[in-house]
Amino acid sequence: MVLICPKSPTHAPFFAPNPFKMRVMEKQNDFITELNGVKGSTFKVRIRQRCPFTGETFKISKSFKTRKQAESYKKITLAEILQGTFNQNKNGELTLADLIDLYLKELGHNFRRSKLGAYKLIKDTKLAKKRIDSLSTQDLIRHGKERHLPKFKTLKNGTVKELPGAGGSTMNAEFSYIGTVLKWAKAEQYAVNENLITESRRALEMNYLIHDGVERSRRPSQDELDRLINYFEVIRPERNIPLGVLIRFAVGTGLRLGEILRLEWKELNEVNKTIWIRDRKDPRQKVGKDNEIALIWQTGYDTFEILMAQKGKHPELVFPYSGDTVSSVFPRAVRRLGIEDLHFHDLRHEFCSRMVEYGWTIPKIQVNSGHKDLRSMQRYMNMVSKNLHEEKPKNWISLG
Repeated sequence: MVLICPKSPTHAPFFAPNPFKMRVMEKQNDFITELNGVKGSTFKVRIRQRCPFTGETFKISKSFKTRKQAESYKKITLAEILQGTFNQNKNGELTLADLIDLYLKELGHNFRRSKLGAYKLIKDTKLAKKRIDSLSTQDLIRHGKERHLPKFKTLKNGTVKELPGAGGSTMNAEFSYIGTVLKWAKAEQYAVNENLITESRRALEMNYLIHDGVERSRRPSQDELDRLINYFEVIRPERNIPLGVLIRFAVGTGLRLGEILRLEWKELNEVNKTIWIRDRKDPRQKVGKDNEIALIWQTGYDTFEILMAQKGKHPELVFPYSGDTVSSVFPRAVRRLGIEDLHFHDLRHEFCSRMVEYGWTIPKIQVNSGHKDLRSMQRYMNMVSKNLHEEKPKNWISLG
């Protein structure tokens, strides 16, 4: 289309741009070019710089949504090239899996096995194969939806078993782990957008694919505990793991399974009947804390006697057993006995509930249980509130 400009002194013709095509106008500013398109402005950084130490010439081109981001990237990158510290991979050639490996190499030596396992699972997904410079909100939303879908596994007998997808609380933790890696990468000046997690979380929360975990209030009855102990010690005694002993000890101490299996003889004080728990889980700290707990009898199980009965079985560990085995054998026994919806972790809750009934204060219970949040302890008050009107604490009889 040719038009005549009436304000032009020569009335020179000019060509009007095609309205159906994207119009791009460039404004050059040093190393940064502003691109004005129909969807808004972007800022492209073009760098061609020789490193004075290695003689290598770097040619870099990268786009940003704001001029501030472009200026920051240009300044940092030029400084690194001139100082000989520029890492080409920081320009975005790494995948998310590579980034996780770098993060774990620097900070992962203190992480628990469960957290390391979560990162390993993330690395096995399609999302982890994406380059960090092309990682988008849509990629994370797609990842959340795919993880929520059920999986199908073919068993040895040829039947197909449906496995449930990841729940909302699992995805909540997984996105927190990914977000932590992106924040670390941003601080290390890798070319990542740390806001991707916040943006994608919002969409997944609206579809209820991400949410906080539901607090359990399941308490095992004494009959259920007796049946489980009898199953493990009489009906089907485990040769390698005395699960009946572990059940008693878990109810009697309120320790997590991992904490029980890490107990060492050198931490035991036989005179005071106490033992140190090392590296206890603390949601506010990367590294756990140590604290000393009393080996009590008030739950109905004398934990000091249970512990002393294990002497001589291992030179270092009190309970030298596999957590994976316990985590697979316990739920199998629960199903076979027809006990509904009981987890090994519920035994920890039972300890707290029994001690509330016995008359212990919440701060006193927290010393043994290791709970940091008073709100998480409130549910135990609610679970046993009907017993708080008793004039005297319940007198538990030792069950051995």
